[in-house]
Amino acid sequence: MFNDRSDRKEHELSAEERDRRSVILGAGKAAAFGAVVAAFGTGLAGEAAATDTKPVRCLTILYKNGPDIKFDFDYYKNHHMVTIMGMYGKSIQKFELRKGVSAMDGTPPPYVATLTIWIGDEAAFDANNAKYGATLAADVKNFTNTQMQAQRDEVFAVVTS
Repeated sequence: MFNDRSDRKEHELSAEERDRRSVILGAGKAAAFGAVVAAFGTGLAGEAAATDTKPVRCLTILYKNGPDIKFDFDYYKNHHMVTIMGMYGKSIQKFELRKGVSAMDGTPPPYVATLTIWIGDEAAFDANNAKYGATLAADVKNFTNTQMQAQRDEVFAVVTS
């Protein structure tokens, strides 16, 4: 008949065999779950923790997208960002340019470009803004035909893997 009890259907097993089988299957599922956790790190709820940060200010700039909107990423990366970094120096800690790919539902992104300027020295940054703001505003026509929206943010918490 059956040489291996694991080939028999659940209802053909005795109560003792069903209990033993449940324990073994449960252990197998737990081991498989442990392998998944090990493969993906400790990113499970309750294990990752947001850490408070030293207060850092950022300037977030959004360029709205639309049917006739143009944005020259190469010009921005190779000229505008380089110009800003030359003018602002160490008052900028980090400068990110991101290209909108899609909205969460797959439709075109609401913003063609998003920038984050991590401010290293707020007083120096503000002084540079006053000094170079008009020059930078005059360059906008060279890379886009849309208006920017900007706001200053404070990094409140960070989670990393």
